[in-house]
Amino acid sequence: MEGDLLVYQQEEVHTIPTSEEELSVSGKLRIIERRNGAVVEWNCSEEETNPDSDWAVVNASAVTFTHHNTSDSVEISTPRRHVRPISVELVDLRSYKLSESGSLVLIQRDGSTHPALQFPGKDAEYFVEVLQRYVAVKQSEKDPTLYLLQDKGQAEQDAKLSALNLVPASGSGSRRRRLLQQNRQKARPANMDGHASNDRSGRDIPGRAGAGEYPPHQGQYGAAGALVPWANTPQRVMGFLHNFKRDPYTTTLSTLSKFYDTVLYYEWEDGPPSERDEEENPFSSLNGFDDLEPGFQVVSLKGELAERCKVERLSALAQNEYCFYCDVEGRVTQPILLRQRIFRGGIHPSLRNELWCCLLSYYDWGASSAERELRKLERQVEYDIIKQQWKSISLEQESRFSGFRDRKSLIEKDVNRTDRSHPFYEGEDNPNIDLLHNILMSYVMYNFDLGYVQGMSDLLAPILYVTQNESAAFWCFVGYIDMVYRNFDMDQSGMKEQLHALQQIIAVVDPEFMGYLESKESANLYFCFRWLLVRYKRELSYSDTLRLWEVLWAGEPCPNFHLLVAAAILDHERNTIMENKFGFTEILKHINDTSQRLNLEEIMSTAEAIYHQLAASPNVPPSILELLALPVPQKNEEVSVMATEGREPALNATPPQTNT
Repeated sequence: MEGDLLVYQQEEVHTIPTSEEELSVSGKLRIIERRNGAVVEWNCSEEETNPDSDWAVVNASAVTFTHHNTSDSVEISTPRRHVRPISVELVDLRSYKLSESGSLVLIQRDGSTHPALQFPGKDAEYFVEVLQRYVAVKQSEKDPTLYLLQDKGQAEQDAKLSALNLVPASGSGSRRRRLLQQNRQKARPANMDGHASNDRSGRDIPGRAGAGEYPPHQGQYGAAGALVPWANTPQRVMGFLHNFKRDPYTTTLSTLSKFYDTVLYYEWEDGPPSERDEEENPFSSLNGFDDLEPGFQVVSLKGELAERCKVERLSALAQNEYCFYCDVEGRVTQPILLRQRIFRGGIHPSLRNELWCCLLSYYDWGASSAERELRKLERQVEYDIIKQQWKSISLEQESRFSGFRDRKSLIEKDVNRTDRSHPFYEGEDNPNIDLLHNILMSYVMYNFDLGYVQGMSDLLAPILYVTQNESAAFWCFVGYIDMVYRNFDMDQSGMKEQLHALQQIIAVVDPEFMGYLESKESANLYFCFRWLLVRYKRELSYSDTLRLWEVLWAGEPCPNFHLLVAAAILDHERNTIMENKFGFTEILKHINDTSQRLNLEEIMSTAEAIYHQLAASPNVPPSILELLALPVPQKNEEVSVMATEGREPALNATPPQTNT
């Protein structure tokens, strides 16, 4: 474009695939000066552009067919990548993430997060140098890979104000050092040799990290996670002033909430303020602070959580290892140990057909190979009877059967848009779409009280892909719906209870983040609704979805592990959300943009680590212990968690009665 000035260009900047189903696409990264300001752009290289679309890149020659001899199944793999060009004005760029390996993620002020780009070698350093000509760059204190951008003029004003030293960087240097030293001593684990230790559940914690492996960023927290109220004071003053300009009401209440939490629960060297004389107690005027206006919630936890361990996941369960859990006739002799092993690493694709049928109650764990074949024939007969029931309904009968007619119409619409980009379901006149339709219609007859609700087709499609048998897929689908039927309550009460339970978990695990979400009117966690409804299917690649589902079906280490997965995703995104000061709209946009970009192994490791952390902590609310199937002590010190209110979640109710 006339008048544009190219100030930076780097070729061979690749997109980073998030799964085996995607391709890495090469492109050019540029910084261009235009009349209205500088712009960062990335465009796909011309030789990789698909002539049928200006943004879709599909390598047809990369389609592979893998045959698994043990199960006679064929796995279809089609690497593909939908790549849109990136164009962001610098004024709209809020931050970026830059890893040691050279991967770059651009994050806009509205919460939009762009796909990760990989620089060749260390060429990312020059990109940052050019970027600093236009904006001030500051590394996050909590996340060393996150860099915040700010207008240079505003950054200079902040530096001058900070130089005035309106508030000392620390109250008493010697006292602060003593407190940090005390916190470091508390953080040291009892077993410094790095061996596994036990938690409240009685299970071994695999791969527990030593003190040296604790996350290096401490920010306002000491090594044990204890709040140090005067750490990084100048930066906090600047942050308060900026937030106060934008929203004085919320900023004031949020600050007072943290101040109040520190006064009540911090281990003061000279004893808590409440034990001092009123003249010496600067916080005596806070009596009655609990009576805040409705809509603002104080989140606090009395006592500290145990140190979060580091969990290493295992590889997928393969055929040679599976044999150790079975006898010569094919019976699973150790189903509990097998479930635990599946939870720790998932299942190899060659075993999925057989083990999914066990996990979803189509087969019994203790049945021999011959008994399973007999069960398969019996179930086929039952399915054929159910299928014939809805197929025998004439058009005249259907005209007087509105409930059946409406559900049939909804199913026909949904199956034609379910997983159509996957090779198993793509293309016109695909017979697998007809199988989806038949199974869902049969389920309507099997359980007419529940019938069909949008989202069920998303749960069925991967099951049919793995089993590739209509009858087996139907009965496995029945088993899955028995687990998650509360997701489809007409009044959404089941989903609301799960979101409420997730609120409780986050309020205990990360009260600071929950307080932030409350200040941004996002504490209802509605942006997690889709995660829980279809069990993260829209957030993960197809292969990752299959692996996560089988891990959740194992039922280990607790029946509500899917809530800990949600907590783990938020744990990975919390620094980006808080450091960028995202509001309600930006949080929603950012969470939506994480779809297809999540690292499942890291998420599951964090989720398991959170479970062990809560299991090993003393003062965890009984409602959380019950939610995670942990023993509730008779005398448990009360924990103040005022982030959520209402009745306890009933996530493990008895499945509804159905008529066959």
